[in-house]
Amino acid sequence: MERLSLNSPLHWMIPIALVALLAVGLWPALEVLGSRWLKFDESYSHGFLVLIVSLVLTVRKWLANRPVPDFYPLWLWPLLAAAAIYLIGSLLLIEALQQIALVPMLIGTLLLVWGWRQTMAFFLPIGVLVFAIPVWDYLSWPLQLVTVAVNQFLLSWLDIEFIVEGVFVYFPGVGAFEIAHGCSGLRYLLVGLTLAAIHSELNYRSLTARINLFVAAVMLSLLANWIRVFVIIYVGYESNMTSSLINAHDHFGWWVFAGTLIPLFLFARYLERREARSGEGTARRVPDPASGRGGFPVGRLLMLGVVPLALFSFASWATINGQGTHGLSGSRVQPASLVSRSEWLPLFRNELQGWVPVMERPDQSQVDVYMSRNEPVPDTTGPIEILTGIYTYEVQRPGAELVHYGNRLYDTSQLIPEQTFDVNAGPGLTLGGVTLKYRQSETRVHLAYGYYVEGRWESNELQAKLAQLTGALNARNDASLVVLALTCDSCDAVGELNSLFPDIREKAQAHLDELYGSKSRR
Repeated sequence: MERLSLNSPLHWMIPIALVALLAVGLWPALEVLGSRWLKFDESYSHGFLVLIVSLVLTVRKWLANRPVPDFYPLWLWPLLAAAAIYLIGSLLLIEALQQIALVPMLIGTLLLVWGWRQTMAFFLPIGVLVFAIPVWDYLSWPLQLVTVAVNQFLLSWLDIEFIVEGVFVYFPGVGAFEIAHGCSGLRYLLVGLTLAAIHSELNYRSLTARINLFVAAVMLSLLANWIRVFVIIYVGYESNMTSSLINAHDHFGWWVFAGTLIPLFLFARYLERREARSGEGTARRVPDPASGRGGFPVGRLLMLGVVPLALFSFASWATINGQGTHGLSGSRVQPASLVSRSEWLPLFRNELQGWVPVMERPDQSQVDVYMSRNEPVPDTTGPIEILTGIYTYEVQRPGAELVHYGNRLYDTSQLIPEQTFDVNAGPGLTLGGVTLKYRQSETRVHLAYGYYVEGRWESNELQAKLAQLTGALNARNDASLVVLALTCDSCDAVGELNSLFPDIREKAQAHLDELYGSKSRR
């Protein structure tokens, strides 16, 4: 069988060719990943920088070790398992499954041609990319709850009257703070872990030192966020919500995080000295697997290595391209009639007091604004105005999902939550409600909302996101936000929402069931 000499340039060309072929098959997911990295207000804006660092570390490691290619058939099965996870994510239109499989597939490809002993040196240089993969959002909610608990503990030591409800901290007579997604500390955690991984790769050999630095990075990153949130809340309370720090808290947060890097790198330096004194982790040269074997069999590698990757590339492209328009309606959808025109007068607007949900690229949307035809109720100074909205993703897919970082009920730069409450949405069904207040005025908008995912109602984003995972067991793939907003001068807004929302929710559900399937459940 034909073998190459150990000095052949194909020693580095073959791994690069296999990775390039893999990138072709993964391109739809990589394109979405790149678009997330370009959103500089998200937790993954460091993605391209991490990619460059990973490439530099990988080349540096290759020059130091010079791995010799061969074919290791045992690693074909883990590679195919990772490919199966990716394809399942493509079929179910679950972006997280696709992204989780990216790094394992890359490492699996290298294991196929380098084996375990040679590839293990590249685990950390390549694995650092994990901290730029947008699958960490599932940690956001637990981190929000931890941040709330820490700040509740700190505030309890001060002579301040406050109420904690979920992720909201209320100060009676002053205002309220929402510990939102951006306040979870996820950004700082990912950046801290990335820095710890890079420093470990450049300076440590022992596993103990790397683990210690990772633990320190986690604790200090979370501490930076807890300090940031506490200071903002306290300053907001003391300034009666007028401090400029409230609107400029992102810059303040990064300064606090930069401060926590000082003890992190002091600790990192201590670990370096301790490792040097103990002589722990002395570098070992990886044995040359080709010694005594005279190179590697090119024909076997091509047949058993390149062919599976080529088949995966074709299957991946076929899956994505075949689903590019799956389930999307090309015809005009008849609007739903959610209110009685005899009671509500249509207004030619698509916003209510300047408010409208922030929803990116829904497949279908319907927004209507009405004014009550009835006379104002006693003790009020004007008619009630409402907004009804349905925002639908006919098929959830990468870049177009109901629960997404770019989708939110309100613009946090203009509005703050003042009160949250449950809303009656019909027999046995309770959904969410919130009162929003403009930062620069006393104008308020009261909302009732729910997420209708694949025929099931959910009251919050986390449940709506998790409901997407049942797509394999459900013939429906649609997901919608149904919202009712209300403004009035001095009416019982919460009572009005509880009165109006059950009928509107029922009509919206009937409309969505007619469009996307008759099987629905609560």
